[in-house]
Amino acid sequence: MIGRLTVLGLAAALTSVYAPAQTAASAARLPTVQHRIQTGDTLEQLARRYLGDTAQWQALQQHNGNIDPYRLPPGQFLEIPLNLLRAATASVDYVQGTANLHRSGQATQPVQRGQPLHEGDALALDPEAFVAVRLADGSTVRVQASSQITLQQLRRRGRAGSLQSVLELQQGGVEVAVPGRPDATRQLEVHTPVAATSVRGTRFDVLVTDSGGSSTAVEHGRVALQGQADTAATVLRPGLGAAVGQDGHATAPTRQLPAPDSRDLPTTASDAQWLDLPLPPLAGASAYQVQVAADPAGRQVLRNGRFATPQVRFASLADGDYWLQVRALDAHGIRGQAAQAPLRIKAHPVAPLAQHPAPQAIAPQGDTQLACTPVDEARAYVLQVAALAQGPEAGVAAGDAAEIFAAPVAQGLDVADCALDVGHLPPGAYAWRTASVRWVDGVRDQGPFGAVQTFALQPPPALPQDVQVQSHQGHTTIFWAGGPGQRYRLQALATPDAAEPQLDLWLDTPQWTVSGLPTGTWHVRLQVQDGNGLLSRFSPTRSVQMLPLVQDGSGNTVGTGSGLGLLH
Repeated sequence: MIGRLTVLGLAAALTSVYAPAQTAASAARLPTVQHRIQTGDTLEQLARRYLGDTAQWQALQQHNGNIDPYRLPPGQFLEIPLNLLRAATASVDYVQGTANLHRSGQATQPVQRGQPLHEGDALALDPEAFVAVRLADGSTVRVQASSQITLQQLRRRGRAGSLQSVLELQQGGVEVAVPGRPDATRQLEVHTPVAATSVRGTRFDVLVTDSGGSSTAVEHGRVALQGQADTAATVLRPGLGAAVGQDGHATAPTRQLPAPDSRDLPTTASDAQWLDLPLPPLAGASAYQVQVAADPAGRQVLRNGRFATPQVRFASLADGDYWLQVRALDAHGIRGQAAQAPLRIKAHPVAPLAQHPAPQAIAPQGDTQLACTPVDEARAYVLQVAALAQGPEAGVAAGDAAEIFAAPVAQGLDVADCALDVGHLPPGAYAWRTASVRWVDGVRDQGPFGAVQTFALQPPPALPQDVQVQSHQGHTTIFWAGGPGQRYRLQALATPDAAEPQLDLWLDTPQWTVSGLPTGTWHVRLQVQDGNGLLSRFSPTRSVQMLPLVQDGSGNTVGTGSGLGLLH
C-alpha cells in the first residue's frame, strides 16, 4: 500500500468532521462522513438528512455494526458511507487543445465544452491542452497540460445538500478553486499516487512531480497537512507549500518562491509560427509553469505547459491581446506565486524574407539593390537600412534593433516592390530589415519587421590595367596587370555590340593566348573578380585575330626563324 498524505481544510479551527488521516488499514475501507450523534437522532432522520431517503436507514445500521436504532448513544460518531450518497454530475466549462474522455463501456471521445461528466469519467490531456471542470457546487478544477485525472467520486449529501467529491490525479496538475465561505459539510479531495488533499473554502493546487511524488501550495485559506508516516498535522497558510515523497513523508512547510518580476516578462511577440517567450531566470527555480490566457482571470487558457528552463516556446496564436502568467517551481516541485503581464501578439502581415544580398555578404558599392520575397497578403513594403560601427559578421542583437534603426540611412516607405536601391551609400557595414503593409477596412496595417540582415558595401575592383598584346609563331597572347586573389572573366564577341559572346571563360592568371575560336577577327573584353567575389565592369573590347596557321602532322604550328607563323 502506497502511503498517502491527507490535507484537511480548516474553517475556524483544526477540527474536521471528516475521518482523520488514513492509515494502511483504514485506507482499504470505504470513505465516510462522521456524524456526532445528538440526543433525539434516529437512523431514519439521518438517512433523510445525509442520503435523501429515509429507506436507507437499514444500510446505515449495517455499516455501523447493526447498531440498535432505538439506542443511538449521544456523543459517539456514526459513519455515513459516501457511496450511499446520491450521484452528482460535473460539466466541462472550457476546453483548449486536444483532450479525451474515457468512460466505462464507451469508446474514447474528445472532450467538448458544455459536456456533462459523471462519476468514474477520466480525462487525458495532450501537451498544451487545458480543461476547466465545474463541479455541481460551483467549484472549478483547472486541469493542466499533459494531465490524467479521474472523477472518482461525485456525490451529493441529501437531496440538495453539499457536494462530496474525490478526484484521482495520476499525472500533471490541477488548480482548485472552491467558492463561498468555508463549509464543514462539503468535501473535495484530490488524490495522487502518494498524497490526498482535502479542502474546504480555499484555493490551492496539486501537482504530480517528475520524481513520482506530489506537491501542494495554498493561495487562499488554510489546510492541515499530515503524512501517513507523520505523527502530527501541520498547518499550511497562504503562501506556504509542502511536498510528499513516495515514502509517505511530508516535507516541512516552505514558503513559495516569489513571483518573477512582471516588468521583466515579455510583452510582445511577432512570430507567426512560434510563440517564443524568454523568461527572467528566478533563483531557486527548477521549472516554470506558464500560461497564456485570453482574459486576465485566466479562465480561457489557450497555451499552458511546464518547462525545465526559462526558454518557453508554444505554437503561436492569432494576432491580439493576451495575458501571460508565470510561476516558478522549487526543487520539491512546489509551485510559487504568480506573475502576470499583458502580452500582445502582432505577427501579420508576415515580414518578407531577405533575398539579396545574402546574409553578411559583401556587395559592390555603387551598384547594389536590396531585394526581398513578396508576401501574398501585402500591398506594400517598408525597407530600412542602418549603418553599423562593426563589420557585418558581428550581427545585430534583437534588443538593439530599435536603437539601430532609429535613424535609418536609407528607407523605402510603402513601396510597391520589395526592393530598395542602396548604390548611393558609401562603403561600410550596414543592417537592413523589412516589413509588410496591408490595408484593413481602409486603414493602414503594418506587420512586424523581420529578422535583421547585415551586409557590407565595398568599391568594386578596378578594370584591368596595362593591357598588352603580343604575337609569336602566329599566336596572339593578351597580358594585363593583375592583383592578389583576383580572377578574370574573358569574353570574345563576333562584333563589339554582340548580345551573346562566342567564348566565355574564367582565368586564374592575368593572360590569355587566343584559341578555341574560328578564323577571323574577334572582339575581347575583360572583367575582374576580387577575393570578396565583387566584379568590376567589363573593359572596352579589343580586336584580336584568329589566323589559319599551318600545322604539322602532330598538330603543332609550323613557324619560321623570325617567329612568324605560316599561313600557307
